[in-house]
Amino acid sequence: MPQDAAPRWLRDPLLLTFLVLGAAVFAVDYWVGNRADERPVVEVTPDQVEQLRARWTAQWGRPPNPAELRELVDEVVEEEILYREAQRLGLGRDDAIVRRRLAQKLTFLLEDAGDAGEPSEDEIAEYYAREAERYRRPARTSFDHVFLSGDRRADAGRDAVALLDQVGGGGDDWERLGDPFMLARSYADRTDQEIAGLFGAEFAHAVSELPPGGWQGPVASIYGEHLVRVNGRTASRAPALAEVRDRVVADLRQERRRDRSQAGYRALRESYEVRLPAESAGEPK
Repeated sequence: MPQDAAPRWLRDPLLLTFLVLGAAVFAVDYWVGNRADERPVVEVTPDQVEQLRARWTAQWGRPPNPAELRELVDEVVEEEILYREAQRLGLGRDDAIVRRRLAQKLTFLLEDAGDAGEPSEDEIAEYYAREAERYRRPARTSFDHVFLSGDRRADAGRDAVALLDQVGGGGDDWERLGDPFMLARSYADRTDQEIAGLFGAEFAHAVSELPPGGWQGPVASIYGEHLVRVNGRTASRAPALAEVRDRVVADLRQERRRDRSQAGYRALRESYEVRLPAESAGEPK
């Protein structure tokens, strides 16, 4: 068709521009409309179903029946849909609990990254030598005691001194002397910490200084006064590596996990510019 024969409206540049833009808007609107009709897919895989079945069986001692399995699958679908919608709405953005859980999860991933497996015997020995004090066995004391109540007596300490000669006569009569006591009268192989938990730190320290043998005292506790007979004491000692090897290996692996996590975090931190208020700025962790 000759240019002059074309309709006048086709020869108007401004009108043509509006036509092109209108067609483009129509095309985008059509494409978005069709995309809106496409629903997101939530897929439960056969492996997930087997995991659900296995967990149910482990908990209840039998496999789930079809109705129970369907309910488990429905719960997975519901959780996934709610999770996606919560993400879409940004519900976890300012939630401290969600932030903490995600941070913990990434920490676990950093801890597991590059795990080299079981440490060698040389590495175990080196770690034990470096951390030997952590594995030292505490001293233990076996003792009997006669209790004199500070609540029942005007001067329990004085009465304890007067009773010392009587209880030192030997025999089993000591168990009938003194005042009733809510706890035991004899203890075997107790650490200083355990004794302190029962009688108080002052009593535990005093008993740790008593030589094994006859009756001695009075020794003050949180309850009153006591006459004490130390029957035996095992000195603190460092165990052989073979005695605590499993614990040493577990501690070494945990130290490595912690080191990997810290190294991973430092590497991540280097990729961020961290801005802090002047009063809280300091050396980064």
